[in-house]
Amino acid sequence: MLSPEQPQQALTLSELWIYPLKSGRGISVPQAEITAMGLKHDRRWMLVNEDGKFLTQRELPQLAKMCVALASDHLHCTFENKACQVPFLTSLDQTRALQVKVWRSEVTAWGHPPDIDQWFSECLNVPCQLVYMPDSTHRETNPAYAPDGRVSFADGYPYLIANTASLERLNAQLTEAKKTPVTLERFRPNLVFSGAAPYAEDHWHTLRCESTATRYDFEIVKPCERCVIVNTHPQTGERSPEVLRTLGQDHRLEGKIIFGQNACCHQHRGTLEVGMRAYATAR
Repeated sequence: MLSPEQPQQALTLSELWIYPLKSGRGISVPQAEITAMGLKHDRRWMLVNEDGKFLTQRELPQLAKMCVALASDHLHCTFENKACQVPFLTSLDQTRALQVKVWRSEVTAWGHPPDIDQWFSECLNVPCQLVYMPDSTHRETNPAYAPDGRVSFADGYPYLIANTASLERLNAQLTEAKKTPVTLERFRPNLVFSGAAPYAEDHWHTLRCESTATRYDFEIVKPCERCVIVNTHPQTGERSPEVLRTLGQDHRLEGKIIFGQNACCHQHRGTLEVGMRAYATAR
């Protein structure tokens, strides 16, 4: 938790993002509800192969073209000129429960009707199933970094933090950015902060977001190591090697290519809003 005696850096929560379908296109939102697993709806749906193993843009860069919108009782998914409505599942649908794999985790998820699986399979040209993580599933974060934490189908932790100044520094070094600057969508953050120096987030220990009546405390637990997904254009799915290569030349920690920080929240209820004041403390 933050202590009043610690030096604090003033920031602004400038963007909020959720990604209902893991590796599908993100949604920029003005406010987002905090839950025990991260922001509400974030990475609660996922595609798996015939063995129950998760599928992402690493194997299927065309997933970048999978748009997802949230309605009151369903996901509205579009891919190029095709559309599909995915109804929210309830406990009445858990008869299609199955075990799925996300990195080292193996957890229970709920499957969808075969026609929905067929739609995704035809769009992506690969056999796959859409699964949902219910509240009853408990997937743990890595206890070495975040003991007693829970996470959805996100890679490892419930929140990913990014800094706008770090992106500006990267864009200043990218040749392709001279035509079209790279956006933060490539890095798939949840909380984006402005007001800090480039890569200042490497040294943050805690973050507090607050308004007049509310306060939410986040703990920075682990740098986010980057992979080929950052080379994928977030709208077209096309890949260029320059982003990861340039980032690797500019910013490594302990030999790993890093952009952003993973975090956990000390509260499991509440609402974050774009424009909130934020304060960071250093390690």
